Amino acid sequence: MALYDWKDDYSVGVARFDNHHKRLFDIANQLHEMMKLGRGADVIEPVLRDLIEYTRYHLAEEEKAMETIGYSDIAAHKWAHKIFTDQLNAAAAEVDQGKTIFVVIKIAKTVIDWLINHIYGIDKKYTPEMNAGGIR
Repeated sequence: MALYDWKDDYSVGVARFDNHHKRLFDIANQLHEMMKLGRGADVIEPVLRDLIEYTRYHLAEEEKAMETIGYSDIAAHKWAHKIFTDQLNAAAAEVDQGKTIFVVIKIAKTVIDWLINHIYGIDKKYTPEMNAGGIR
């Protein structure tokens, strides 16, 4: 059983972003499994970097879609993304300093917790405008 199970309630009503969110859950679960199996930093680090990079990619794609439709609350949404991206950048810097295992323990749970809170608190707000703009 996965540590972080996707629930249909997390859906934002935009298939590509739901798929992004599911992928983030998958990567976080993969990291957790590797930690449980006692894998070394050399095996874990590429997956951790994937989690960080895919999170950055997802946030950028969400912002592009918001710009395309002229989303009414884009400034606040971008600000929430910036705050989280700053945390990801700090985590990536720690990995570069050889602190991979420490970062894994911290970042896998942080990404999923942030994502769930972000979906419920912010992302679901864009659904009507995205759908009206033809993004489903």
